[in-house]
Amino acid sequence: MSYDPRSSHLFVLIHGLWGTPEHMESLRQSFKAAMDPRENAVFLLPSRNAKFKTFDGIEILGYRVLLEVCQFIQQYNEDNKDGRQIRRISIIGYSLGGLVARFVVGKMFTECREYFRGIEPALFLTMATPHIGIKFFNPQHSLWRSITNPVLTFLGSNALGKSGRELFITNSYNDTLVRLSSGEFTEGLARFQRRVVCANVKNDRTVAFYTAFVSEYDPFIDTQNRLNYTFEQGVPGTGYSGILPRIVDMDKLDPADMRVVVRRPRTLKQKLVLYVMIPCLLVVFFPIALIVNISGTIYRHVATSRYRRMIRDGDLPSEFRERIGISSRLTRYVSETYESIVKESDDPNAARNNDVGDDDDDDDDDDNLSMGLGQHIHDDKASIVAAEQLEEEKWNTFIDKYSSVMDPRRDWLGRFKKLPFDEKRKLIVRNLSELEWIRVPLYVKSINSHGGIVARRGMNEDAPPTSIAAVEFVGKLVSHLVSSMH
Repeated sequence: MSYDPRSSHLFVLIHGLWGTPEHMESLRQSFKAAMDPRENAVFLLPSRNAKFKTFDGIEILGYRVLLEVCQFIQQYNEDNKDGRQIRRISIIGYSLGGLVARFVVGKMFTECREYFRGIEPALFLTMATPHIGIKFFNPQHSLWRSITNPVLTFLGSNALGKSGRELFITNSYNDTLVRLSSGEFTEGLARFQRRVVCANVKNDRTVAFYTAFVSEYDPFIDTQNRLNYTFEQGVPGTGYSGILPRIVDMDKLDPADMRVVVRRPRTLKQKLVLYVMIPCLLVVFFPIALIVNISGTIYRHVATSRYRRMIRDGDLPSEFRERIGISSRLTRYVSETYESIVKESDDPNAARNNDVGDDDDDDDDDDNLSMGLGQHIHDDKASIVAAEQLEEEKWNTFIDKYSSVMDPRRDWLGRFKKLPFDEKRKLIVRNLSELEWIRVPLYVKSINSHGGIVARRGMNEDAPPTSIAAVEFVGKLVSHLVSSMH
Protein backbone atom coordinates (compact mmCIF):
# COMPACT_ATOMS: atom_id res chain seq x y z
CA MET A 1 0.00 0.00 0.00
CA SER A 2 1.63 3.23 -1.13
CA TYR A 3 0.89 6.82 -0.10
CA ASP A 4 2.16 9.95 -1.77
CA PRO A 5 3.38 12.34 0.98
CA ARG A 6 2.69 15.31 -1.31
CA SER A 7 -0.92 14.27 -1.92
CA SER A 8 -3.84 15.37 0.30
CA HIS A 9 -7.33 13.91 0.43
CA LEU A 10 -10.18 16.45 0.73
CA PHE A 11 -13.33 15.36 2.57
CA VAL A 12 -16.35 17.62 2.01
CA LEU A 13 -19.08 17.17 4.65
CA ILE A 14 -22.43 18.78 3.73
CA HIS A 15 -25.18 19.36 6.32
CA GLY A 16 -28.92 19.05 5.80
CA LEU A 17 -32.14 21.08 5.95
CA TRP A 18 -32.21 23.73 8.68
CA GLY A 19 -28.65 22.65 9.40
CA THR A 20 -25.30 24.20 10.21
CA PRO A 21 -21.71 22.96 9.67
CA GLU A 22 -21.60 22.01 13.37
CA HIS A 23 -24.03 19.17 12.63
CA MET A 24 -21.21 17.42 10.72
CA GLU A 25 -18.59 17.84 13.44
CA SER A 26 -19.11 14.39 14.98
CA LEU A 27 -18.56 12.74 11.62
CA ARG A 28 -15.45 14.83 11.06
CA GLN A 29 -14.05 13.75 14.43
CA SER A 30 -14.84 10.10 13.69
CA PHE A 31 -13.18 10.25 10.26
CA LYS A 32 -10.11 11.98 11.66
CA ALA A 33 -9.73 9.45 14.48
CA ALA A 34 -10.05 6.43 12.17
CA MET A 35 -8.03 7.70 9.20
CA ASP A 36 -4.49 6.60 8.47
CA PRO A 37 -2.31 9.71 9.00
CA ARG A 38 -0.62 9.00 5.67
CA GLU A 39 -3.91 9.81 3.96
CA ASN A 40 -3.22 13.50 4.70
CA ALA A 41 -6.95 14.07 5.18
CA VAL A 42 -8.23 17.65 5.15
CA PHE A 43 -11.83 18.57 5.88
CA LEU A 44 -14.21 21.18 4.52
CA LEU A 45 -17.59 21.77 6.18
CA PRO A 46 -19.35 24.22 3.82
CA SER A 47 -20.93 27.09 5.74
CA ARG A 48 -22.83 29.24 3.23
CA ASN A 49 -26.09 27.27 3.32
CA ALA A 50 -26.99 27.42 7.01
CA LYS A 51 -30.52 27.65 8.47
CA PHE A 52 -33.08 29.38 6.24
CA LYS A 53 -30.73 29.31 3.25
CA THR A 54 -31.37 25.57 3.03
CA PHE A 55 -34.86 26.46 1.73
CA ASP A 56 -33.41 27.85 -1.52
CA GLY A 57 -33.54 24.69 -3.63
CA ILE A 58 -30.96 22.04 -4.46
CA GLU A 59 -29.42 23.85 -7.43
CA ILE A 60 -28.70 27.10 -5.61
CA LEU A 61 -27.46 25.18 -2.55
CA GLY A 62 -25.28 23.06 -4.81
CA TYR A 63 -23.68 26.02 -6.55
CA ARG A 64 -22.87 27.61 -3.17
CA VAL A 65 -21.16 24.43 -1.98
CA LEU A 66 -19.33 24.07 -5.29
CA LEU A 67 -18.08 27.65 -4.99
CA GLU A 68 -16.70 26.93 -1.50
CA VAL A 69 -15.04 23.71 -2.66
CA CYS A 70 -13.37 25.35 -5.66
CA GLN A 71 -12.13 28.28 -3.58
CA PHE A 72 -10.86 25.92 -0.86
CA ILE A 73 -8.92 23.79 -3.35
CA GLN A 74 -7.32 26.82 -5.00
CA GLN A 75 -6.38 28.39 -1.66
CA TYR A 76 -5.04 25.12 -0.23
CA ASN A 77 -2.90 24.38 -3.26
CA GLU A 78 -1.50 27.91 -3.35
CA ASP A 79 -0.76 28.13 0.40
CA ASN A 80 1.18 24.86 0.75
CA LYS A 81 4.83 25.77 0.35
CA ASP A 82 5.90 22.14 0.72
CA GLY A 83 4.23 21.29 -2.58
CA ARG A 84 1.40 19.27 -1.05
CA GLN A 85 -1.69 19.35 -3.29
CA ILE A 86 -5.24 18.03 -3.10
CA ARG A 87 -5.19 14.95 -5.32
CA ARG A 88 -8.23 13.03 -4.03
CA ILE A 89 -11.74 14.06 -3.01
CA SER A 90 -14.56 12.37 -1.08
CA ILE A 91 -17.99 13.89 -0.57
CA ILE A 92 -20.30 13.11 2.34
CA GLY A 93 -23.85 14.42 2.59
CA TYR A 94 -26.34 14.22 5.45
CA SER A 95 -30.09 14.40 4.82
CA LEU A 96 -30.77 17.13 2.22
CA GLY A 97 -26.98 17.56 2.05
CA GLY A 98 -26.77 14.22 0.25
CA LEU A 99 -28.93 15.57 -2.58
CA VAL A 100 -26.83 18.73 -2.69
CA ALA A 101 -23.78 16.47 -2.87
CA ARG A 102 -25.24 14.66 -5.88
CA PHE A 103 -25.72 17.99 -7.63
CA VAL A 104 -22.14 18.97 -6.81
CA VAL A 105 -20.62 15.78 -8.24
CA GLY A 106 -22.56 16.33 -11.46
CA LYS A 107 -21.06 19.78 -11.93
CA MET A 108 -17.54 19.04 -10.70
CA PHE A 109 -16.42 17.42 -13.93
CA THR A 110 -18.44 19.56 -16.33
CA GLU A 111 -18.77 23.22 -15.38
CA CYS A 112 -15.81 23.11 -12.96
CA ARG A 113 -13.57 20.59 -14.67
CA GLU A 114 -10.63 23.03 -14.59
CA TYR A 115 -10.56 22.91 -10.79
CA PHE A 116 -10.85 19.13 -10.55
CA ARG A 117 -8.33 18.20 -13.21
CA GLY A 118 -5.87 15.80 -11.61
CA ILE A 119 -8.13 15.16 -8.58
CA GLU A 120 -9.30 11.58 -8.16
CA PRO A 121 -12.90 11.00 -6.95
CA ALA A 122 -12.63 8.47 -4.12
CA LEU A 123 -15.74 8.04 -1.96
CA PHE A 124 -19.33 9.29 -2.11
CA LEU A 125 -21.41 8.68 1.03
CA THR A 126 -24.83 9.81 2.26
CA MET A 127 -26.46 9.52 5.66
CA ALA A 128 -30.27 9.48 5.94
CA THR A 129 -30.68 11.20 2.57
CA PRO A 130 -34.09 11.19 0.80
CA HIS A 131 -32.76 10.06 -2.58
CA ILE A 132 -36.26 9.21 -3.83
CA GLY A 133 -37.81 12.26 -2.23
CA ILE A 134 -40.36 12.23 0.57
CA LYS A 135 -43.71 10.50 0.32
CA PHE A 136 -45.85 9.14 3.13
CA PHE A 137 -47.30 5.65 2.72
CA ASN A 138 -50.11 3.98 4.62
CA PRO A 139 -50.04 0.25 3.82
CA GLN A 140 -52.07 -0.59 6.94
CA HIS A 141 -54.81 1.87 5.94
CA SER A 142 -54.67 3.61 9.28
CA LEU A 143 -57.38 6.25 9.75
CA TRP A 144 -54.93 8.49 11.62
CA ARG A 145 -52.39 8.36 8.80
CA SER A 146 -55.12 8.89 6.22
CA ILE A 147 -55.73 12.24 7.89
CA THR A 148 -52.19 13.30 8.81
CA ASN A 149 -50.31 12.22 5.65
CA PRO A 150 -52.00 14.74 3.30
CA VAL A 151 -51.61 17.48 5.94
CA LEU A 152 -47.90 16.76 6.39
CA THR A 153 -47.39 16.61 2.62
CA PHE A 154 -49.06 19.99 2.18
CA LEU A 155 -47.03 21.58 4.99
CA GLY A 156 -43.74 20.04 3.89
CA SER A 157 -44.11 21.10 0.28
CA ASN A 158 -45.18 24.66 1.14
CA ALA A 159 -43.42 25.60 4.37
CA LEU A 160 -39.89 24.49 3.48
CA GLY A 161 -39.30 26.72 0.49
CA LYS A 162 -38.25 25.41 -2.91
CA SER A 163 -36.25 22.65 -1.22
CA GLY A 164 -39.48 21.31 0.27
CA ARG A 165 -41.25 21.32 -3.09
CA GLU A 166 -38.32 19.47 -4.63
CA LEU A 167 -38.25 16.89 -1.84
CA PHE A 168 -41.94 16.12 -2.39
CA ILE A 169 -41.55 16.32 -6.22
CA THR A 170 -44.68 18.44 -6.37
CA ASN A 171 -44.66 19.12 -10.14
CA SER A 172 -42.49 19.18 -13.26
CA TYR A 173 -40.95 22.51 -12.26
CA ASN A 174 -39.73 20.90 -9.02
CA ASP A 175 -38.54 17.55 -10.42
CA THR A 176 -34.88 18.20 -9.58
CA LEU A 177 -34.55 14.74 -8.02
CA VAL A 178 -35.55 13.14 -11.32
CA ARG A 179 -32.92 15.16 -13.19
CA LEU A 180 -30.32 14.26 -10.55
CA SER A 181 -30.76 10.60 -11.46
CA SER A 182 -29.46 10.85 -15.02
CA GLY A 183 -26.95 12.52 -17.32
CA GLU A 184 -24.00 14.37 -15.84
CA PHE A 185 -25.15 13.61 -12.29
CA THR A 186 -25.04 9.81 -12.52
CA GLU A 187 -21.93 10.07 -14.69
CA GLY A 188 -20.31 12.08 -11.89
CA LEU A 189 -21.34 9.47 -9.31
CA ALA A 190 -19.92 6.71 -11.49
CA ARG A 191 -16.48 8.34 -11.32
CA PHE A 192 -16.24 7.65 -7.58
CA GLN A 193 -14.55 4.39 -6.66
CA ARG A 194 -17.07 3.66 -3.91
CA ARG A 195 -20.62 4.81 -3.16
CA VAL A 196 -22.31 4.25 0.22
CA VAL A 197 -25.76 4.99 1.62
CA CYS A 198 -26.65 4.67 5.31
CA ALA A 199 -30.30 4.50 6.36
CA ASN A 200 -32.13 4.46 9.70
CA VAL A 201 -34.40 1.48 10.23
CA LYS A 202 -36.43 3.08 13.04
CA ASN A 203 -37.63 6.41 14.40
CA ASP A 204 -36.40 8.53 11.53
CA ARG A 205 -39.41 10.81 11.44
CA THR A 206 -37.98 12.85 8.58
CA VAL A 207 -36.43 10.43 6.07
CA ALA A 208 -37.95 6.96 5.82
CA PHE A 209 -35.81 3.88 5.34
CA TYR A 210 -36.77 3.21 1.71
CA THR A 211 -35.71 6.61 0.38
CA ALA A 212 -32.38 6.65 2.25
CA PHE A 213 -31.69 3.05 1.20
CA VAL A 214 -32.62 3.70 -2.46
CA SER A 215 -35.17 0.90 -2.50
CA GLU A 216 -38.73 0.15 -3.56
CA TYR A 217 -39.03 -1.97 -0.43
CA ASP A 218 -39.49 -0.86 3.17
CA PRO A 219 -40.09 -3.77 5.57
CA PHE A 220 -40.47 -1.33 8.46
CA ILE A 221 -43.29 0.72 6.96
CA ASP A 222 -44.89 -2.47 5.70
CA THR A 223 -45.11 -3.91 9.24
CA GLN A 224 -45.48 -0.70 11.29
CA ASN A 225 -41.94 -1.35 12.53
CA ARG A 226 -42.90 -4.36 14.60
CA LEU A 227 -40.37 -6.72 13.03
CA ASN A 228 -37.91 -8.55 15.22
CA TYR A 229 -34.40 -7.39 14.36
CA THR A 230 -31.39 -9.64 14.07
CA PHE A 231 -28.22 -7.59 14.23
CA GLU A 232 -25.14 -8.36 12.19
CA GLN A 233 -22.68 -10.60 13.99
CA GLY A 234 -18.97 -9.93 13.80
CA VAL A 235 -19.25 -6.30 12.79
CA PRO A 236 -15.86 -5.19 11.42
CA GLY A 237 -13.80 -2.49 13.06
CA THR A 238 -11.93 -2.39 16.35
CA GLY A 239 -11.53 0.10 19.18
CA TYR A 240 -15.16 1.17 19.58
CA SER A 241 -15.54 3.45 22.59
CA GLY A 242 -18.76 1.80 23.81
CA ILE A 243 -21.19 -0.72 22.40
CA LEU A 244 -20.80 -2.24 18.96
CA PRO A 245 -22.80 -0.66 16.13
CA ARG A 246 -26.16 -2.26 15.44
CA ILE A 247 -26.56 -3.10 11.78
CA VAL A 248 -29.73 -4.95 10.84
CA ASP A 249 -29.24 -8.22 8.98
CA MET A 250 -31.79 -7.74 6.19
CA ASP A 251 -31.69 -11.45 5.26
CA LYS A 252 -33.10 -12.35 8.68
CA LEU A 253 -36.14 -10.06 8.44
CA ASP A 254 -39.38 -12.03 8.27
CA PRO A 255 -42.94 -10.66 8.44
CA ALA A 256 -43.91 -13.82 10.30
CA ASP A 257 -41.47 -12.91 13.08
CA MET A 258 -43.04 -9.91 14.78
CA ARG A 259 -42.38 -8.36 18.15
CA VAL A 260 -45.13 -8.78 20.69
CA VAL A 261 -46.21 -5.35 21.87
CA VAL A 262 -47.21 -5.48 25.53
CA ARG A 263 -49.53 -2.65 26.51
CA ARG A 264 -48.66 -1.56 30.03
CA PRO A 265 -50.69 0.91 32.07
CA ARG A 266 -49.34 4.44 31.61
CA THR A 267 -47.54 6.03 34.52
CA LEU A 268 -48.52 9.46 35.84
CA LYS A 269 -45.51 11.00 34.08
CA GLN A 270 -46.49 9.41 30.76
CA LYS A 271 -50.05 10.65 31.15
CA LEU A 272 -48.82 14.19 31.81
CA VAL A 273 -46.68 14.08 28.70
CA LEU A 274 -49.46 12.62 26.53
CA TYR A 275 -52.40 14.67 27.75
CA VAL A 276 -50.77 17.93 28.86
CA MET A 277 -47.34 18.57 27.33
CA ILE A 278 -48.01 17.32 23.79
CA PRO A 279 -51.30 19.25 23.40
CA CYS A 280 -49.56 22.38 24.77
CA LEU A 281 -46.76 21.97 22.25
CA LEU A 282 -49.24 21.52 19.43
CA VAL A 283 -51.24 24.57 20.48
CA VAL A 284 -48.27 26.85 21.22
CA PHE A 285 -45.09 25.61 19.55
CA PHE A 286 -46.51 24.26 16.28
CA PRO A 287 -48.16 27.54 15.16
CA ILE A 288 -44.98 29.47 16.02
CA ALA A 289 -42.81 26.98 14.09
CA LEU A 290 -45.22 27.13 11.17
CA ILE A 291 -45.16 30.93 11.08
CA VAL A 292 -41.34 30.95 11.29
CA ASN A 293 -41.03 28.44 8.44
CA ILE A 294 -43.53 30.22 6.21
CA SER A 295 -41.81 33.54 6.91
CA GLY A 296 -38.48 31.96 6.04
CA THR A 297 -39.97 30.51 2.85
CA ILE A 298 -41.27 33.91 1.74
CA TYR A 299 -38.01 35.65 2.62
CA ARG A 300 -35.85 33.14 0.77
CA HIS A 301 -38.21 33.21 -2.21
CA VAL A 302 -37.66 36.96 -2.53
CA ALA A 303 -33.93 36.77 -1.76
CA THR A 304 -33.26 34.16 -4.45
CA SER A 305 -35.62 35.41 -7.15
CA ARG A 306 -32.69 36.60 -9.29
CA TYR A 307 -30.96 33.23 -9.10
CA ARG A 308 -34.16 31.35 -9.91
CA ARG A 309 -34.61 33.50 -13.01
CA MET A 310 -31.04 32.72 -13.99
CA ILE A 311 -31.68 28.98 -13.54
CA ARG A 312 -34.83 29.23 -15.66
CA ASP A 313 -32.99 31.15 -18.41
CA GLY A 314 -29.89 28.94 -18.24
CA ASP A 315 -27.62 31.82 -17.18
CA LEU A 316 -26.53 30.59 -13.75
CA PRO A 317 -23.72 28.25 -14.92
CA SER A 318 -21.93 31.05 -16.79
CA GLU A 319 -22.47 33.43 -13.85
CA PHE A 320 -21.01 30.79 -11.53
CA ARG A 321 -17.94 30.24 -13.71
CA GLU A 322 -17.36 33.98 -13.78
CA ARG A 323 -17.75 34.15 -10.00
CA ILE A 324 -15.08 31.54 -9.32
CA GLY A 325 -12.83 33.13 -11.95
CA ILE A 326 -12.48 30.30 -14.43
CA SER A 327 -10.50 31.78 -17.29
CA SER A 328 -7.65 30.86 -19.58
CA ARG A 329 -5.25 32.06 -16.89
CA LEU A 330 -6.79 29.74 -14.29
CA THR A 331 -6.86 26.84 -16.73
CA ARG A 332 -3.14 27.35 -17.34
CA TYR A 333 -2.46 27.59 -13.58
CA VAL A 334 -4.30 24.34 -12.81
CA SER A 335 -2.63 22.51 -15.68
CA GLU A 336 0.86 23.64 -14.69
CA THR A 337 0.25 22.85 -11.02
CA TYR A 338 -0.71 19.23 -11.59
CA GLU A 339 1.66 18.51 -14.44
CA SER A 340 4.55 19.63 -12.23
CA ILE A 341 3.77 17.01 -9.60
CA VAL A 342 5.79 13.87 -10.18
CA LYS A 343 5.25 10.96 -7.87
CA GLU A 344 8.38 9.70 -6.20
CA SER A 345 8.66 5.94 -6.20
CA ASP A 346 9.32 4.46 -2.79
CA ASP A 347 12.52 2.42 -2.55
CA PRO A 348 11.43 -0.84 -0.94
CA ASN A 349 15.07 -1.62 -0.06
CA ALA A 350 15.80 1.67 1.70
CA ALA A 351 14.72 0.63 5.16
CA ARG A 352 16.35 -2.74 4.76
CA ASN A 353 19.65 -1.21 3.68
CA ASN A 354 19.66 1.19 6.64
CA ASP A 355 19.13 -1.66 9.07
CA VAL A 356 21.89 -3.91 7.77
CA GLY A 357 24.83 -4.27 10.14
CA ASP A 358 28.30 -5.75 9.47
CA ASP A 359 29.70 -6.24 12.96
CA ASP A 360 30.90 -9.86 13.08
CA ASP A 361 32.78 -9.55 16.37
CA ASP A 362 29.86 -10.10 18.80
CA ASP A 363 30.28 -12.99 21.19
CA ASP A 364 28.00 -16.03 21.33
CA ASP A 365 25.91 -14.64 24.24
CA ASP A 366 25.08 -11.53 22.24
CA ASP A 367 24.23 -13.72 19.26
CA ASN A 368 21.87 -15.85 21.38
CA LEU A 369 20.25 -12.76 22.90
CA SER A 370 19.75 -11.24 19.46
CA MET A 371 18.29 -14.48 18.15
CA GLY A 372 15.87 -14.73 21.06
CA LEU A 373 14.83 -11.10 20.80
CA GLY A 374 14.48 -11.41 17.05
CA GLN A 375 12.26 -14.48 17.43
CA HIS A 376 10.04 -12.59 19.92
CA ILE A 377 9.70 -9.63 17.56
CA HIS A 378 9.00 -12.01 14.68
CA ASP A 379 6.21 -13.70 16.68
CA ASP A 380 4.66 -10.32 17.58
CA LYS A 381 4.76 -9.22 13.96
CA ALA A 382 3.18 -12.50 12.88
CA SER A 383 0.36 -12.01 15.41
CA ILE A 384 -0.25 -8.45 14.22
CA VAL A 385 -0.28 -9.53 10.58
CA ALA A 386 -2.71 -12.36 11.37
CA ALA A 387 -5.04 -9.97 13.21
CA GLU A 388 -4.90 -7.49 10.34
CA GLN A 389 -5.69 -10.22 7.83
CA LEU A 390 -8.66 -11.39 9.91
CA GLU A 391 -9.97 -7.82 10.15
CA GLU A 392 -9.50 -7.37 6.40
CA GLU A 393 -11.52 -10.53 5.75
CA LYS A 394 -14.33 -9.24 8.01
CA TRP A 395 -14.47 -5.96 6.11
CA ASN A 396 -14.47 -7.72 2.75
CA THR A 397 -17.27 -10.05 3.83
CA PHE A 398 -19.33 -7.14 5.14
CA ILE A 399 -18.82 -5.02 2.02
CA ASP A 400 -19.66 -7.92 -0.32
CA LYS A 401 -22.84 -8.64 1.62
CA TYR A 402 -24.13 -5.08 1.75
CA SER A 403 -23.11 -4.29 -1.81
CA SER A 404 -25.54 -6.97 -2.97
CA VAL A 405 -28.29 -6.47 -0.38
CA MET A 406 -30.69 -5.34 -3.14
CA ASP A 407 -29.85 -8.22 -5.46
CA PRO A 408 -33.23 -9.65 -6.63
CA ARG A 409 -32.03 -13.09 -5.60
CA ARG A 410 -31.82 -12.10 -1.93
CA ASP A 411 -34.53 -13.89 0.04
CA TRP A 412 -35.71 -10.93 2.11
CA LEU A 413 -36.96 -9.06 -0.97
CA GLY A 414 -39.46 -11.82 -1.69
CA ARG A 415 -40.99 -11.52 1.78
CA PHE A 416 -42.16 -7.93 1.43
CA LYS A 417 -44.25 -5.95 -1.04
CA LYS A 418 -42.99 -3.14 -3.20
CA LEU A 419 -44.17 0.32 -2.27
CA PRO A 420 -46.65 1.91 -4.72
CA PHE A 421 -44.24 4.40 -6.31
CA ASP A 422 -45.25 6.79 -9.05
CA GLU A 423 -43.37 6.70 -12.35
CA LYS A 424 -40.92 9.44 -11.35
CA ARG A 425 -39.81 7.60 -8.24
CA LYS A 426 -39.55 4.31 -10.12
CA LEU A 427 -37.28 6.05 -12.63
CA ILE A 428 -35.06 7.46 -9.86
CA VAL A 429 -34.64 4.03 -8.24
CA ARG A 430 -33.98 2.36 -11.60
CA ASN A 431 -31.34 4.89 -12.64
CA LEU A 432 -29.52 5.01 -9.29
CA SER A 433 -29.57 1.21 -9.01
CA GLU A 434 -27.50 0.94 -12.19
CA LEU A 435 -24.58 2.02 -10.00
CA GLU A 436 -23.11 -0.20 -7.31
CA TRP A 437 -23.86 0.94 -3.75
CA ILE A 438 -22.90 -0.30 -0.32
CA ARG A 439 -26.20 -0.01 1.56
CA VAL A 440 -25.96 0.03 5.37
CA PRO A 441 -29.14 -0.35 7.50
CA LEU A 442 -28.35 1.23 10.90
CA TYR A 443 -30.32 0.90 14.10
CA VAL A 444 -30.09 4.01 16.28
CA LYS A 445 -32.17 3.83 19.45
CA SER A 446 -33.26 7.41 19.82
CA ILE A 447 -36.44 9.48 19.88
CA ASN A 448 -35.05 11.22 16.80
CA SER A 449 -32.76 8.83 14.97
CA HIS A 450 -32.54 11.27 12.04
CA GLY A 451 -30.29 13.48 14.15
CA GLY A 452 -28.77 10.52 15.95
CA ILE A 453 -27.33 8.86 12.86
CA VAL A 454 -24.72 11.65 12.68
CA ALA A 455 -24.70 12.52 16.42
CA ARG A 456 -25.86 15.99 15.43
CA ARG A 457 -25.59 17.35 18.97
CA GLY A 458 -22.13 15.96 19.57
CA MET A 459 -20.55 12.73 20.75
CA ASN A 460 -20.87 13.36 24.47
CA GLU A 461 -22.39 11.60 27.45
CA ASP A 462 -25.87 12.75 26.39
CA ALA A 463 -25.68 11.06 23.00
CA PRO A 464 -27.36 7.63 22.75
CA PRO A 465 -24.77 4.81 22.76
CA THR A 466 -26.16 3.46 19.47
CA SER A 467 -25.68 6.91 17.91
CA ILE A 468 -22.03 7.09 18.92
CA ALA A 469 -21.49 3.51 17.72
CA ALA A 470 -23.06 4.31 14.34
CA VAL A 471 -20.86 7.39 13.81
CA GLU A 472 -17.73 5.48 14.84
CA PHE A 473 -18.63 2.62 12.50
CA VAL A 474 -19.07 4.98 9.54
CA GLY A 475 -15.69 6.54 10.32
CA LYS A 476 -14.01 3.11 10.32
CA LEU A 477 -15.85 2.08 7.16
CA VAL A 478 -14.71 5.23 5.37
CA SER A 479 -11.13 4.72 6.58
CA HIS A 480 -11.11 1.13 5.33
CA LEU A 481 -12.57 2.02 1.95
CA VAL A 482 -10.18 4.90 1.20
CA SER A 483 -7.18 2.92 2.45
CA SER A 484 -8.07 -0.01 0.18
CA MET A 485 -7.99 2.34 -2.82
CA HIS A 486 -4.20 2.81 -2.58
